[in-house]
Amino acid sequence: MVFVHIPKTAGTSMRNMLSAALPTATKIFEYGADTATLIPAQQTTVGAMDGGANAATGSGDIIDAFASDIRTPEKIAALRGEAPRGQRFLVSSHWPIRHWTSAFHPASVVTFLRDPVDRVESSYRMHVRDKSFTGSFAEFYESQDQINVQCRKLQGVDLHHLGFVGLVEFMPDMLKALSRHLGLELQTRHDNSAGRSLRPKIDAATRSRILALNEDDVCLYGHVEANLDYFTNHRGRPLSINSKLARGRVHRTEERTLSGWAVAHDPNQMAMIEVRVGGQAVQRCYADQFLPWLKKMTPHGVGGFEICLPAGLPVDKMPIRVVIAGTEKDLKGSPLIL
Repeated sequence: MVFVHIPKTAGTSMRNMLSAALPTATKIFEYGADTATLIPAQQTTVGAMDGGANAATGSGDIIDAFASDIRTPEKIAALRGEAPRGQRFLVSSHWPIRHWTSAFHPASVVTFLRDPVDRVESSYRMHVRDKSFTGSFAEFYESQDQINVQCRKLQGVDLHHLGFVGLVEFMPDMLKALSRHLGLELQTRHDNSAGRSLRPKIDAATRSRILALNEDDVCLYGHVEANLDYFTNHRGRPLSINSKLARGRVHRTEERTLSGWAVAHDPNQMAMIEVRVGGQAVQRCYADQFLPWLKKMTPHGVGGFEICLPAGLPVDKMPIRVVIAGTEKDLKGSPLIL
């Protein structure tokens, strides 16, 4: 998954929660020159969260994308291509989302938005506390690099194709929704808060000015808030893949394990695979694995899958159909006989 960490949207807490919940995932962090100091702190935090039992290995491999110069689409795709099939990745970065879509499906993206005024205020307090900013609050919120930050981080993709877009103001409900979305149990944390740093005075005129400067972010936040169930319930979205345009193949790799690939005509859609035995659906999964050769068919190379059939399922000499979920279209190679 790709966590697009928009500054001052509870992102440090979220990165730590995700890292702890994905102990074996390969982590890729990109926070500019700060990445080198962030990684040791991350390892210490993850070790403390599990009582130190996995302090050495529980954080998984952490790659400093800034120092390693993993910045181009080709290098990002090469890194994924070198990993074992099915290896989980956790990307956490201040980079805009478009930097990662060369090797990660839009549906794997998670991000959070925050009320634009609150985000600017929190960012100002952090810059005063940690970055020695000495200017006025007005000088800060009028600066170009603080205007419409949230929109600029998500520019270049259709928001409706992302896996999860939450709102900080709706915590802890958002944490429950994200846990359901990822199939993980995320433990609440509160890291990197502004603490006791002095709050700037925000009167009605100041608030109006910040809202006017960040009109795009205001519209973005309002749209997500008005459609929050859609943006936080990817699994509940209706399947809309055109079966005539979807394609894929399945084969048996070992006993009771099926492997293959499936892609939709629209690369922003992620195909869901359904296994049927005796006319009954017994398992579903997303075709969410990266396969380097799929880059010839999709911009991100995502579409592989592996399915382990449930133990005890009577499949001997019974035809097993593997179809695009929500359709009657079999993948090539289906049905199979084990």
